[in-house]
Amino acid sequence: MAFLGIDHPLIAVRDLDKAIETYRSLGFFIAPPGQHPWGTSTALALFRHQILEIVSIGDASLLDGYETGGFRFGRHVEGFLDKSEGVALTALFTEDAEEAEAELAKHRISCTGTVNFGRDVVRADGKPDRTKTTLKVFRNDTMPRLSVFACQQHRRDLLEFPDKMTHPNGAKGFAAATIIAEDKAPVMDWLARIHNVSATKDAVGFDSIETANGHWRIVGPGQFRSFYGAELPADYLSDGPRIAALDVRVKNLEEVKSDGVVDIRKADNRLIASDMSQLGGIVMCFLQDA
Repeated sequence: MAFLGIDHPLIAVRDLDKAIETYRSLGFFIAPPGQHPWGTSTALALFRHQILEIVSIGDASLLDGYETGGFRFGRHVEGFLDKSEGVALTALFTEDAEEAEAELAKHRISCTGTVNFGRDVVRADGKPDRTKTTLKVFRNDTMPRLSVFACQQHRRDLLEFPDKMTHPNGAKGFAAATIIAEDKAPVMDWLARIHNVSATKDAVGFDSIETANGHWRIVGPGQFRSFYGAELPADYLSDGPRIAALDVRVKNLEEVKSDGVVDIRKADNRLIASDMSQLGGIVMCFLQDA
């Protein structure tokens, strides 16, 4: 069985309020934004063991905080936003961060460092409480946008409230995250070692790495344009391979509406929002859940 699962790719945007409005127009329930202690602002659409997370720069004075092994989460996001919007790195779901570090070490992937943090919250019953999260960062220096961190939410009960996980578009989580790479071999090697599996083909015939929660699809630029019908911005791959599309499982495709903010087109059994400039540097694809 695959080790670790896709939890939440961090979609870095320059205008968080505008991005929230756009994603809400697609039928995602997004709670009011918050802020990480290292200065990035964050807005979440919650699913079971997965999150659609949009991040931006909230307080630039905090960006050097929570340094670990030379890695600064806030500066990592800022560095990519200086070049373009898009996924800056990805969280992988785990219920045991220490186990994740030990397992990846067996596959020649060293932990860059550990971040522990929490934030004060008020529970549904009005009582104060505090979240607790452990991150194990695994930086990839040659493919920096494919850096990952194992994310253990010690208090998932303070995150996964049913009323915050019900989306007007019926979204239930990610089926796949699609990576564009001009050279797919190092991407597949990196992900295969992370998840302790061999590469395979997905249902539509593309190179794939299964995870414990969804799969990675690895395609070339031409394959991406053909499958998603999207044009890539100039210099899109200047930082190397990167996540360019998220496939979202929904209860019923008929419930997916755009409210006129984002154009959605039908392609076979999919609905695709392909204007990457509106969605923070990615394509959003909706699939009927099995």
